[in-house]
Amino acid sequence: MVTFTHWIIFNIVLVIALIIDLYVSRHTKEVTMKEAAYRTLFWTGVAAAIGAWIFIEIGSTKLGIEYTTAYVAERALSLDNLFVFIVIFKYFKLPKKYEAKGLLYGILGALIFRALFITIGVAAINTFSWFLLILGGFLIYTAYKLAFAGDHEVDPSNNLAVKAFKKIMPVTKEYHGTKFFTKIKNVRYATPFLMVVIVLETSDIIFAIDSIPTVFGITDDPFIVWSSNTMAILGMRPLYFLLAGMVNIFRYLQYGLALILGFIGLKMIVEYLFHGFHIISELGDVYLSLAIIISIIMGSIIFSFVKPEKKPKMN
Repeated sequence: MVTFTHWIIFNIVLVIALIIDLYVSRHTKEVTMKEAAYRTLFWTGVAAAIGAWIFIEIGSTKLGIEYTTAYVAERALSLDNLFVFIVIFKYFKLPKKYEAKGLLYGILGALIFRALFITIGVAAINTFSWFLLILGGFLIYTAYKLAFAGDHEVDPSNNLAVKAFKKIMPVTKEYHGTKFFTKIKNVRYATPFLMVVIVLETSDIIFAIDSIPTVFGITDDPFIVWSSNTMAILGMRPLYFLLAGMVNIFRYLQYGLALILGFIGLKMIVEYLFHGFHIISELGDVYLSLAIIISIIMGSIIFSFVKPEKKPKMN
């Protein structure tokens, strides 16, 4: 059983790990593949340690498997988010050396939004049990859109928050380091770097709308929802630098993600309508969900390499 002490310990570990990562990456520079690989291993190691702690200290195999399943699903969804980051950075012509700082602000904002959405989600489910039906139906709808209508289309030029901000304050055309504001001839201007952060934050709201219901479809424990989400999000920043040049290779990933969202949505609806129903057993079904999600992810990645996109022939 998760206690208040477990919440305190996890969040202390979270803050310490974040401080270590921030200290290591304190200098503004372009992140190398080697650095990205080390940071990815660091956050994957922290996530694995948290999972082991849940198994051993909390002493719940069910919660441990639910954490692992939710973490794997969130990491898969974060891969899809890399496409959006690339679009945003290219549109604003963000210098490579500023990308790490931009992602840092984006991810810190993401943690705040996730905490808010998780709190609302837990309250809604505890008050209205039928809310699970809505979340399940929404995931199935999202899966359909992802498979047949493409992923979230993020157009920075049409971002409502950016448009509203530009009406309040002028924005410079050039970057001033990673400053949000600057003064030119005694006039206060916002910088393009602030616009990048605004688009990243508003984009994360879209990500969270898919992400949070997905985790609630895997577990109803708030601690597992929070811990798996935060670990996946914090591991996303170094993963961007590791895979940014490879995202176009994973051409079938969005179909795999659609299958995962559809599976979890259907699972939520079945569990609500047939309360107490299990294909194997309560714990067996948790293992089954993990196996299905991992199989779908691996299958979509392998299929992307087996059947790569054909390049047009040059005349």
